[in-house]
Amino acid sequence: MNCKNIMYMSVLFLFLPAWIGFLWVEVLKIRGSFLRFLNAWVLGFVTMLSVGQLVLIPMVALHASLSSALRVWLIVLTLLSLGSFYLVLRKEDMGISLPEKTETVKNSAKLPSVRENGWVLVLGVLVAVLVFLQAYIPAGYEHRDDDDARFVSEEVSAIEHDTMYWDDPITIDQLYWNEGEVRKDFTSPWAMYVAMCSKISGIAPAALSHSYLPFYLILLCYALYLLIGWEFFHDREKTLLFLLFLSVIHLFGYTSTHTLASMMLLRIWQGKAVCAAFMLPALFYVMYQLMQKEYKKGWLFFLYVASNAACLLSGIGIVTAPVIVFLYGIVDFFYHRKCKKLLIIWMAAAPSALYLLYYMMG
Repeated sequence: MNCKNIMYMSVLFLFLPAWIGFLWVEVLKIRGSFLRFLNAWVLGFVTMLSVGQLVLIPMVALHASLSSALRVWLIVLTLLSLGSFYLVLRKEDMGISLPEKTETVKNSAKLPSVRENGWVLVLGVLVAVLVFLQAYIPAGYEHRDDDDARFVSEEVSAIEHDTMYWDDPITIDQLYWNEGEVRKDFTSPWAMYVAMCSKISGIAPAALSHSYLPFYLILLCYALYLLIGWEFFHDREKTLLFLLFLSVIHLFGYTSTHTLASMMLLRIWQGKAVCAAFMLPALFYVMYQLMQKEYKKGWLFFLYVASNAACLLSGIGIVTAPVIVFLYGIVDFFYHRKCKKLLIIWMAAAPSALYLLYYMMG
């Protein structure tokens, strides 16, 4: 890793997602500086994936060049960034809101004791060390996966020839819709998403996938897990214990090549691993927000964004996301007894259904 590449990757996988996610943070009116940042980072990255899917699917079908897809993707991201900038200017014009000050004074009597703060600090340091070790070791040391060659070769071919799934990177023959493993890549173009990031940063696809993506994606996964833990417990100590428990499970969870520990720590750069370790938990996080009696309607719209983003990563996302959404709709209906909300939730499976139909008609 060098400083220039770290700067590029920090912009692509940290600062830009967080900046775009500020739109959601404002729409959903999320409070608390740290929670706002984590939500902005997670929700912004999901939004970038969803935009990538909307851009790549038609352009792959039209045999457009990778450069053309990259330009369109950057234009949409620029518009979203300008929207966040507009919200920042508007908020500055309005000044600091009084409710946040009132809430701070109201909760000041419930501040934890010095002993509790010390215990939380110890847990926080322990969790931080474990998480950063899990992020650094895959990025800094050699690791192999036999299922990795096709993804990297597709990314290299896309950059070298400025095409998307047009030629076989092994035989140099022209690819067709129904050729083996490549068939599902047309509807889940994660490799082209990575290729676009590689073209922006100038980092070779193999180096990007094996040295840089693991570090940022593992940290992103734990940011999401922290949000989930906070929603469960609303207590710093219990949330940190939850993260500590997850870290131990992941570190000692390599019992097969199909466990979540294997997916996240050994091959997080693959689309199906990102889907399993990040995207599906993100869907559950959104569903938990919708399950609340006084939920914010913005979460309903974000459910569509998340469902569409899952399709970019893998065929697993196309199949699993609508099943989860369908089952959650039933649970939500029995809890809230709202037919309109049930239909809105079920409609979030529409993107997956369209991509699945597109795949089957090939």
